[in-house]
Amino acid sequence: MHYMHETPNKYVPAKTNQGWGIAGLVWALAIGCIIAVASIYNATYKHPTDVRWHAAGTRAEATH
Repeated sequence: MHYMHETPNKYVPAKTNQGWGIAGLVWALAIGCIIAVASIYNATYKHPTDVRWHAAGTRAEATH
Protein backbone atom coordinates (compact mmCIF):
# COMPACT_ATOMS: atom_id res chain seq x y z
CA MET A 1 0.00 0.00 0.00
CA HIS A 2 1.09 3.48 -0.80
CA TYR A 3 0.46 6.18 1.75
CA MET A 4 1.57 9.14 -0.33
CA HIS A 5 -0.17 12.45 0.07
CA GLU A 6 -1.54 13.67 -3.22
CA THR A 7 -1.16 17.35 -4.00
CA PRO A 8 -3.93 19.21 -5.79
CA ASN A 9 -3.30 20.12 -9.41
CA LYS A 10 -3.90 23.83 -9.03
CA TYR A 11 -1.76 26.94 -8.79
CA VAL A 12 -1.19 28.21 -5.25
CA PRO A 13 0.17 31.79 -5.34
CA ALA A 14 3.00 32.72 -3.01
CA LYS A 15 2.38 35.44 -0.45
CA THR A 16 5.60 37.44 -0.88
CA ASN A 17 4.39 40.96 -0.05
CA GLN A 18 3.76 40.50 3.64
CA GLY A 19 7.08 41.83 4.97
CA TRP A 20 6.83 45.45 3.82
CA GLY A 21 5.58 46.69 7.19
CA ILE A 22 8.58 45.22 8.99
CA ALA A 23 10.94 46.52 6.29
CA GLY A 24 9.48 50.01 6.69
CA LEU A 25 9.91 49.78 10.46
CA VAL A 26 13.57 48.79 10.05
CA TRP A 27 14.14 51.71 7.65
CA ALA A 28 12.47 54.16 10.05
CA LEU A 29 14.56 52.86 12.94
CA ALA A 30 17.77 53.19 10.91
CA ILE A 31 16.92 56.75 9.84
CA GLY A 32 16.02 57.63 13.44
CA CYS A 33 19.36 56.27 14.67
CA ILE A 34 21.27 58.25 12.04
CA ILE A 35 19.47 61.45 13.04
CA ALA A 36 20.09 60.80 16.74
CA VAL A 37 23.80 60.10 16.21
CA ALA A 38 24.24 63.22 14.07
CA SER A 39 22.44 65.34 16.66
CA ILE A 40 24.50 63.99 19.57
CA TYR A 41 27.73 64.33 17.61
CA ASN A 42 27.03 67.94 16.64
CA ALA A 43 26.04 68.84 20.21
CA THR A 44 29.06 67.29 21.91
CA TYR A 45 32.03 67.39 19.51
CA LYS A 46 34.76 69.87 20.26
CA HIS A 47 37.82 70.28 18.07
CA PRO A 48 41.09 69.42 19.88
CA THR A 49 42.30 73.02 19.48
CA ASP A 50 39.14 74.41 21.09
CA VAL A 51 39.91 75.83 24.55
CA ARG A 52 36.70 74.29 25.93
CA TRP A 53 37.99 70.83 24.98
CA HIS A 54 40.32 70.54 27.99
CA ALA A 55 39.06 68.92 31.16
CA ALA A 56 37.55 71.06 33.87
CA GLY A 57 40.11 72.19 36.42
CA THR A 58 43.11 71.72 34.13
CA ARG A 59 45.02 74.63 32.75
CA ALA A 60 45.60 74.78 29.02
CA GLU A 61 49.17 75.71 28.19
CA ALA A 62 49.43 78.45 25.61
CA THR A 63 52.00 77.71 22.90
CA HIS A 64 53.30 80.51 20.71
